[in-house]
Amino acid sequence: MIVFGGYGVFGSLVCRELARLGTAVTVAGRRHHKAAAFARDLGPQHRGLAVDATDAAACRAALAGHRVAVHCAGPFSPEDHTLLDACHDVGCHYVDIADDRGYSAYVRAQDERFRRRRLTAAFGCSSLPSLSGALAIAARAARVEPPQRARITLFIGDDNPKSAAAVLSVVRVLGREIAAPQGPLRGFREHERVELPPPFGPREAYAFDSPDYDLLPETVGVGAVRVLVGFENGLAGPAFAALGRLGPRWGAGAARALAAAGRLHLGGSSGGVVMSELVWSDGHVERAFVQAPYDGQRLAALPAALAAHSLAAGGELRRGAVTAYELLGADALVACVRAAISAGRGKGTA
Repeated sequence: MIVFGGYGVFGSLVCRELARLGTAVTVAGRRHHKAAAFARDLGPQHRGLAVDATDAAACRAALAGHRVAVHCAGPFSPEDHTLLDACHDVGCHYVDIADDRGYSAYVRAQDERFRRRRLTAAFGCSSLPSLSGALAIAARAARVEPPQRARITLFIGDDNPKSAAAVLSVVRVLGREIAAPQGPLRGFREHERVELPPPFGPREAYAFDSPDYDLLPETVGVGAVRVLVGFENGLAGPAFAALGRLGPRWGAGAARALAAAGRLHLGGSSGGVVMSELVWSDGHVERAFVQAPYDGQRLAALPAALAAHSLAAGGELRRGAVTAYELLGADALVACVRAAISAGRGKGTA
């Protein structure tokens, strides 16, 4: 198993989950000393490797001898699919943690190409859209008739590490139009109050872009989708909303500055929530969620680790471009994530 971006904020979490599952990991990144140091921290069976995920030749060389590659070296963009192509060319299964809608659409378009080679390209193996989609499927099972609309909420506690790539995914949405099935939304310009499970309770959450807009109409049969992100820090959402009102002019520089500010410890929880709610025409609401009272960022890492571990183990898994819930099954994915979160701190999940 090789993990690109393996010593980064989310890559390191994926590596730790894979090590916990008993998988030997090659930690890949641009700086060999960081990759090697983190691999030593994981244990003697793991190793570090210097490789640039945007260098096609370097990727192909690094993939040699590996059955599965996990792409955690964001930010993700449909213009850069170097590692995906390298995996196809050398015959290696591919997993990513991308929540970028354009990049996920690009990977989905490679379905036939990967199926012809009997390979799997598992995309979006993170909180959005894999865990959110699995939870939506769980909520959909409550009734025979299709729901009218879906609301997805990602809630992030203050005491969680923030990478520049993750912050950039927020910055890219500020003030921009989000194409939703029911009509356009504006990133962070629209918000609503969401009732989260205890101890978080009611919180303001803001319009966010996600592959869920493209996937959920087909997956659960809804005609309207709204994806929201909320922050424990009561000032974070309004601050992003204010930036959004200034227009879509923010880029990587702003993301780096905001990520640096986010590394300041201001207290708060390290927890997190992913929640999917479905509403029927008669007003009936079903919701399903996974809550991490601590270490909420694990919610984003577990789908990728579980998908990669299953692919490494072999067996008759789906080929082509798939989400983690299509690869593993929605119920199995949710159950495994809940069990891992519960075991991690001895706390239950809802």
